[in-house]
Amino acid sequence: MSCPRFLSGAIAVAAVSLLTSACTTGSNPSVDGGGAGGARGGGTVRLALTSDVTTFDPIKQRAASDYVVGRLMYETLVGQDDDGTIVPRIAAKWHQSPTGVTFTLKKGVTCSDGKPLTASQVAASLTRYRTSSAGAAMTFGPGNTGAGTTITGDDKAGTVSVRLAAPWGELLPGLANTTTGVVCSPGLSAGDRLGTGAVGGAGTGPYELVGSERGSTYELKLREGFDAWPRYAAMPAGRPAGTLKVSVVKNESTLANQLQTGAVDFGAFTGPDAARFGRGGFTIAAAPLIRNFVAFNQREGHPGADPEIRRAVAQAIDARAFNRVFGDTGQVMTSYVDARALCVSTDASLLTKTDPAAAKKVLDGVKIELVGSNAVAQGAGNTYVQEALRAAGADVKLTNADNGTWATRVTGNQGDWDLTVFPMIYGQLARGGVHFIGEEPAKGRNFGAVDNKAFLAGYGAATTTVDQNAKCAAWQKAQKALLHANDVVPLATVNVHYVFRAGISAATPAGAFDPATLRIAE
Repeated sequence: MSCPRFLSGAIAVAAVSLLTSACTTGSNPSVDGGGAGGARGGGTVRLALTSDVTTFDPIKQRAASDYVVGRLMYETLVGQDDDGTIVPRIAAKWHQSPTGVTFTLKKGVTCSDGKPLTASQVAASLTRYRTSSAGAAMTFGPGNTGAGTTITGDDKAGTVSVRLAAPWGELLPGLANTTTGVVCSPGLSAGDRLGTGAVGGAGTGPYELVGSERGSTYELKLREGFDAWPRYAAMPAGRPAGTLKVSVVKNESTLANQLQTGAVDFGAFTGPDAARFGRGGFTIAAAPLIRNFVAFNQREGHPGADPEIRRAVAQAIDARAFNRVFGDTGQVMTSYVDARALCVSTDASLLTKTDPAAAKKVLDGVKIELVGSNAVAQGAGNTYVQEALRAAGADVKLTNADNGTWATRVTGNQGDWDLTVFPMIYGQLARGGVHFIGEEPAKGRNFGAVDNKAFLAGYGAATTTVDQNAKCAAWQKAQKALLHANDVVPLATVNVHYVFRAGISAATPAGAFDPATLRIAE
C-alpha cells in the first residue's frame, strides 16, 4: 500500500462543514484526462469525513457529509464556478429567461445501471425535488410553489424545460445545488429506501455506492464511461480515482496526525491544526468558506421570541473577539454573508453595538440552550459565545454537537434549541436569505421561525427584478430590516485550509471542495 495522494471534503459546515482526508493505494492504470471525455479511473483514494452520512437521498441532505457523498452519486444539470459563473454538468447548454430555462442534455449520459438518462427522467426527478424538498423555495422562488412551476422533458429533443409563474433570478444557481442531483427511475420509485443508498440504478453521478457500514466506512466505485464532468475554469489534470473509500474521523487533531504520518494525503481544517503544515512538502490553500452569524429560535416559549432578548444577545457579543478566537484570520461581517457578496450591506451603523452592561440588564438569569456544530475548530466559536453571554448574566447550556446532530436539531424540525452559531457556506444573499423566510422545516428552510415582513418584501423585490440598481436597493432595505430586528447577529468568516500532498488535486470553486473533480496525477 502506498499513501501519497489525497482527497477531501470540506464543503463547509453547518449548513455545512465537512472535513476529509485521503490516501491512494493499488494500481494506477493509464486513463485519458479526467476533466473531459469518458475518463477511466485507477487507484484508490481514502477519505475521512468529520461526521457520518445522514441520508443518501439528495433532496433530504442537511449535513456536509451528505453533500459530499451526494455530489459523487447524483449529478446536477449545472454547476457554479468562481464569481458565480454557471458551468455545464449534465446539461450541455441552456437558454434562460426571467421566467424559466430550457436545458439541452449532454448526449450519452447514463444512469448507474448503464441505461440512458432521458429528459423525462430528469423532469420527473426535478419535479420530485420541487414538490418534496424543503429547499425548493431556494431554487424556484417563494412565489413559484405549487402549480406555479411546471417542469417537462422532451425525450426526442433531449431537452428539459422549467417554467415559472413569476420572475426569479436565482434559478440557475439553485439548480447547481447538490440537493437537485438527478435521480433515475429506480430511485424515484424506491420511496424511503433511497435514503439508505441501497437502490441500484438510481444514480447519475460519477461514482456508485458499493459498500456501506453506517457510522464507519463507505466504498464507492467509478462508473465506467461516465462523461458528465463539470467544466470549471480550473479543472485539475490527471485521472479520477477508481475507488473511493470513506471513513468517519471526527477530530481535526487526529486528522492532522494522520496527514503528518502519511496515513492520509489531504486534510481540510478550520482550526489551528492547519498551522502544522507550513512547510515539509505540503501545499495549503485557504478560502473564507464559512460565514458565521448568531441565529435565534423565535418560536413561542423560547427566549429568541423576545426582540429585547435578541438585542441584548447582540450587545453581549463582540464580532472582533469572535474573530480573534480563530487567530484574527477571518473577516468581521456586517450582514449574514461576507463583503464579497453582490449587494451586501457594509453599513456597520446598522449593527447593534456591543454593550455588555446594557446586555446584563436584560440577560441576567435568562436560561439559553446554545446548540452549535463542532465541525468548525472543534466548536471554539460556540464556546466564545457561551462565555460572552455568561458574562452578561445568562445561564447558558452549550451543546457542541457533531455536524450531523447539529443539523438535525437546528435545521431539522425538532426546535429544541434557543440559539445557534450558524456556519453558513452560501455566499449569496438570496440563497442565505431563504433561511429567514417562508415555512419552517420540514416544509421549508426557515429553521428559526423568523417572521420579518420587511425582509420578506425586500427579498421578493430583489430576486424578481433584472435591474441591478433596483436589485441592490431592495437588498439594502431587506438587510436593514433583518439587522434592525436582530434576527441575525453577524460575526466573522472562518477560513477553511485545504492541505495537500503532491500527486492529487481537486477543484474548489468559490472555495468549496468538489469531490467529483478529484484527480490523481499521471
